[in-house]
Amino acid sequence: MSKIKIIVTGASGMLGRALHRLLLLEFGEYAVVGTGLSRLQVSHAGSTEQQLERLDLLDHEATSRFLQCHQPDVVCHCAAQRYSFPDAFEKRPDESIRLNVESTRHLAEECKKLNSVLVYISTSYVFDGGAVSRVLPPYKPNDSTNPINNYGKSKLDGECAVNEVLNTNCDGSRKGIIVRVPLLYGEDCTDLAESPALEMLKAFLPKDQNCGVKKGIDNWALRFPTSCEDVARVLKEMIDRRVTGDTYHVSSPHGMTKYDLMKLQCNILGISPETVDELTAPNSAGPPTGSAPRPQCTQLDCSETWKSVPAYTFRTLEQGMKQALDGFPRRFIASPS
Repeated sequence: MSKIKIIVTGASGMLGRALHRLLLLEFGEYAVVGTGLSRLQVSHAGSTEQQLERLDLLDHEATSRFLQCHQPDVVCHCAAQRYSFPDAFEKRPDESIRLNVESTRHLAEECKKLNSVLVYISTSYVFDGGAVSRVLPPYKPNDSTNPINNYGKSKLDGECAVNEVLNTNCDGSRKGIIVRVPLLYGEDCTDLAESPALEMLKAFLPKDQNCGVKKGIDNWALRFPTSCEDVARVLKEMIDRRVTGDTYHVSSPHGMTKYDLMKLQCNILGISPETVDELTAPNSAGPPTGSAPRPQCTQLDCSETWKSVPAYTFRTLEQGMKQALDGFPRRFIASPS
């Protein structure tokens, strides 16, 4: 039986590298190629390692040549996670839209030519938390979308591109799979800035390394931080089971505010409650200040997903954060008072 040929775009990002690593472990079943742009470090999976291949998804001609060369069965498009923070999106909106929408459409068009499946990673921010739509969470895949920030709008536009190109074929074939995820964190991060689920710990960096805001940690919005390793395992099940083109929700059911998450992290790291009170304060009055508006809650209902793949038991936040912080360089965290 021939191996399933899979390309993982953005394999140097949190989700991309978790999926790439997981698929490499099954080297007898998959032929996997990971791509990156600025970071091309070797991806390790047990005794298997693979250097990522450089691919600029904004260069459509290069992307076409790359896909034609590799002839993938599946393309898992994780690269757009590069702009997965709404505020970061606002700093480079033109390039962000080109990556999230235009490059996604081009990938979909190339996948159609090759009869390949495209797995597109979207976001829970396509929903507004009921602020305008009055549609309240938890959200099912077919619930009305109404993003309130430009990041969510661009990801929804990417969804539309995938559906238009791959899921409206005359023969009824559906080759575009959309997977919406919430706030993600990696269990192998070495930089607090890589995930909004970890960045609050900047408040406890030594003074000469701390350039973040210490006060006013968001205690208003309910988040559902989900491990990239958990999402990767669900994506692998989708690939293995040849799920058809549709929209799926993949999210941990365990929710809390960023302030409560930070307190959980501090407890794991042994940072005293007194130090937490001294350096931080909860902001419970309303949405966090920033360049992009946020909904209060965009919890995803995953029940429809579990009709296509076995229901997955996500690790608790305490389990996930212990793993995420275990290998973290604690020398960067200020000693407890």
